[in-house]
Amino acid sequence: MMKEKYVLEVLNPRNAMKIEGFQGLTNSRLTSMDGKRIAIVSEKPDTCLYLNQLIKILREKHPSSTFDLIIGNIFMPESILDRLKQYDAFIYGVRNTAAFNTEPAVLYEKSGIPGVHLCAGDNLIGQTRRTALAFGLPGLRIVKMPAERWPGENETELFIKLAENTIDDIEKALTDPLTDEEKNPKPVKFDTGNMFFEGEDYGEAFDKFQNYFLDNGYSDGLAVAPPTPAAVKHMLTGTSRDPAEVLPHTMTPGYGIVTIEKIAANAVMAGAKPEYLPVIITAVEMLCDPSFLAFHAIATVCSTHLLIAISGPITKELGMNTGTGYLGPGNRANSSIGRAVSLCAINLGWMDFSIDGGMKGNPTRYCNVLFCENEDDSPWEPYHVSRGFKPEDSIVLVEEVTHIDGDWPFEITRLPSSVWTYGFQADLDRIAERAIGASPTALEFAAKNKHDIHRMSANVANPMRLMSSRNYLLVLYPGQARELAAAGYTRESLARYIGDYNRFPWDELGSELQEGILEVAKSGELPGLSVDDCKPGGTVPVFDTNRLAIFVSGPLNGQTMGMTCMGSYGSLQAPVPFEKPPKNPYFVKKITGATLTKYGR
Repeated sequence: MMKEKYVLEVLNPRNAMKIEGFQGLTNSRLTSMDGKRIAIVSEKPDTCLYLNQLIKILREKHPSSTFDLIIGNIFMPESILDRLKQYDAFIYGVRNTAAFNTEPAVLYEKSGIPGVHLCAGDNLIGQTRRTALAFGLPGLRIVKMPAERWPGENETELFIKLAENTIDDIEKALTDPLTDEEKNPKPVKFDTGNMFFEGEDYGEAFDKFQNYFLDNGYSDGLAVAPPTPAAVKHMLTGTSRDPAEVLPHTMTPGYGIVTIEKIAANAVMAGAKPEYLPVIITAVEMLCDPSFLAFHAIATVCSTHLLIAISGPITKELGMNTGTGYLGPGNRANSSIGRAVSLCAINLGWMDFSIDGGMKGNPTRYCNVLFCENEDDSPWEPYHVSRGFKPEDSIVLVEEVTHIDGDWPFEITRLPSSVWTYGFQADLDRIAERAIGASPTALEFAAKNKHDIHRMSANVANPMRLMSSRNYLLVLYPGQARELAAAGYTRESLARYIGDYNRFPWDELGSELQEGILEVAKSGELPGLSVDDCKPGGTVPVFDTNRLAIFVSGPLNGQTMGMTCMGSYGSLQAPVPFEKPPKNPYFVKKITGATLTKYGR
């Protein structure tokens, strides 16, 4: 009698990408470049250096044509659409970082204007094509820039050479007739149903499952637990949410559809317990929120870190590590929660490490930078209470971290063997210096270089932005927090000390900057700045303490560290800007839907 094969059934951890308005190219290309009006739309200010050289060459080759440089808006591309419709074609770009996507070029092409999207580098072309597909235009014509590196501001000759090397491909993209494949692309089909792996026994079926997931990008490169129907059903006991619930927004970077059941499948793969699921769901929801710039946090070429911080009593219920090694491995809850979020980005966000790994990669992308507050040893109220939540609430904070100040010059420690303690006041000043930044602030730079507001770049022309352009998350070890508390410091007064540190003399500011800062002072928007400061002999702060977050974590006798953050929530960089951005750029959300813990319900 023949032995029956063993079949391992697992839930597919992926969902389909949400493709908007799938179509082929419909706009006929130009029959000639001569006698045409062509808009050159810049994506980012630094790309204008290349585009200006491109325009010079185009004007020389086609003197009967008009080539106008138009400053685009990557977050509101429709703002220039009416103007673009006056042109025969567009050239859009250059995408020279992975910070922003390809939607504007898709919008312009779908609006009836033929064009080409310029993209720098092999490592960006994959992201560009994926975004074009997600926005329904897989045939978008893209020209890859043949540059080993992007030239610097003073390297005019390199920009000229780059323009000369790309102009033929750009002209071909604007004039070559459309192919049948471009006009009638094949629809993309997504198979998101259960998967089956057959073997002589469980071991062979498991190996086939494991190898398939590793070889086809369903994993982070490490082995995963099989998300069997029974395992996923068990995981879902941790939440009261309906497994079929579809989140209202897709997950970046590939615009994947997210359901509670699929989050649970990825949580199983990460080795999480059902009790952890509400925390994982909350973090995933936050990354899907269009007002948070998640693409930059998880898929940029800069290889930045995604920070996930948890504050509230649920951390104790889950047995999370808040003491020794709180940023490292060794704790199931910390590690599997962070890893589950990353696996969701891979499988639900369609993140592909071959194109989303960054220039150098980042080991934190396995489990992200995840930590929670040590409330038991902290002398102050928990962070979530300082943000207006109730003590019994638990929250998740997500943020993009660009730099972690954990190197020895800033590790402030009170261990008996340490030689890096400089005394209470010196350590306090070192904290303030790190939070504000060692290099000159934007305000100092503007003042010392005699820049007036109307002559400055749009990024720093607003005095409020000059004085609040840095975001800093400070993590004190409990011993230092207690020492500060014993000296009379609260979380709020420590923030004031940092905000008042290294204030800038009013008399050194230009007249237009003084005017603008006085208006900020009258509005009351900036802590530590009053109208009385805006007088001869006065000083103004160079740091906005609304942009400072203070946590207490780690062992009682530990190390203090800081993280420089992007402030990706509600900022001008967010895909859906707020009419009035929140004062505090740290995105926090209450954990709900828990069924197996007392807190987080």
